[in-house]
Amino acid sequence: MILVDTNVIIDFWDKPTEEVKNILEENDIAICGVIKTEILRGSNSEKQFSQMEEALNDFTYLSFSEKDWISLARQFITLKKNGLVVPFQDALIAYIAIKNNCEVWTNDKHFKLMQIVFPELKLFTL
Repeated sequence: MILVDTNVIIDFWDKPTEEVKNILEENDIAICGVIKTEILRGSNSEKQFSQMEEALNDFTYLSFSEKDWISLARQFITLKKNGLVVPFQDALIAYIAIKNNCEVWTNDKHFKLMQIVFPELKLFTL
């Protein structure tokens, strides 16, 4: 399963390519709440919001439990002890990916940095 980050989805919607289209169609693609929210908040109208929401419903949704919040806090402490401060949403996405044994498909540099601290964080590359 590939957990696709907001930036990849937006890039594809702005400039679709056959390569990305094939990856999205041929793989089990997942999103999580923070990714869904980041994408939907970029809508410019109710119609666009509905279209985006419908498109996102094609992906597997990875949820987050109450216990996950505690584990995420521990992950932040580990990152901090290793001198790494990353945006909240990136750490959350990394946590969900590790928890669900997914690869993260992103263009964000923070994930490679987190992978140094958490080698179990797998990244998808083209």
